[in-house]
Amino acid sequence: MLGAMHDTGQGVRTDHALAVHYYRQATDQGHAEGRCCLGICYRNSSGVPQCHAEAARYFRLAADQGYATAQYNYATTCFYGEGVPQDHEEGARYYRLAADQGEAQGQCNYAMACRHGEGVPREHEEGARYHRLAADQGYAPSMLAHGARLVDDQDVPADKRSLEPALAGVRTGARLLAHAAHTAPDFEPRFRLQALELLHSHADKREVVSVYCIGCGATKGLKQCTRCHVARFCGSACIRLSWLAHKECSARWVEQE
Repeated sequence: MLGAMHDTGQGVRTDHALAVHYYRQATDQGHAEGRCCLGICYRNSSGVPQCHAEAARYFRLAADQGYATAQYNYATTCFYGEGVPQDHEEGARYYRLAADQGEAQGQCNYAMACRHGEGVPREHEEGARYHRLAADQGYAPSMLAHGARLVDDQDVPADKRSLEPALAGVRTGARLLAHAAHTAPDFEPRFRLQALELLHSHADKREVVSVYCIGCGATKGLKQCTRCHVARFCGSACIRLSWLAHKECSARWVEQE
C-alpha cells in the first residue's frame, strides 16, 4: 500500500500527511486495511490531528469487514473508552473475533479478559488456552503469562505415570519464561524483568534450571554446572553473576545424588 510506504519511509521519503491522503483514498474505496491504518493515524496524531472518535469509527468499519488488526484495535478502544463509551463486553467480543483469526495481541488480551472476568465470565482455562495460542506465536506477554502458569501450577504427582507430563509442563514453562526474558527485545523491559524474577523464584526446581542460563535466560549454547550437573550457564560472566544464588541449591542437589 502506497500510504504505508510513505508512513514508514519504505523506498520513499517519510510523509505522514501524504500517507493519510492515500489511506483516505483506500478508505473511500472500502479497503479494510486502509481504514484501519487511517484509524491508527487519528489515534496517534500521525499526519492528522488526534481524534479518538474518528479512530474508533474507522477501526469499527474495518473490524466489521473482518480485518483482524482492526478488530483488536476497536476492542481496545471499547475497553478503555477511547472515542466510544467504555464497554468491556463489546471489547471482549472484538478481542475474541481477532483472536480467532490468529491475531496474537487479540489472543493475549482476550485471555486476560477471561482470566479477570472483564466483559466475559471468568474462565481461567479459556484464558490459559488463548495465552498458549499467543505464546506459540512468540508474543512475549503471553509467553510470560503461560510460562508462569505452567511453572506455578505443575505439582509433582505421586503417580509415576503422571510424573513426566508434569515435569514436561514445568520445562515448557521455563523455556517460555526464558524466551520472554532473553529473546523478546521489542517488548517493554518490564516483561523481561518479570520473566527473570519468575525464573529466579523457581530456581530450586531441577526441571526449571535445566533448560536456560540462570544468569541471563539464554536457551542456546548452554553448559552444565560442573558441580551439580543440573543448572545451565551460557558463559563465565553468568557463572560469576549467579553463583551466590545458585550455591545453596547446587550443594543440596549434590547431596541428593
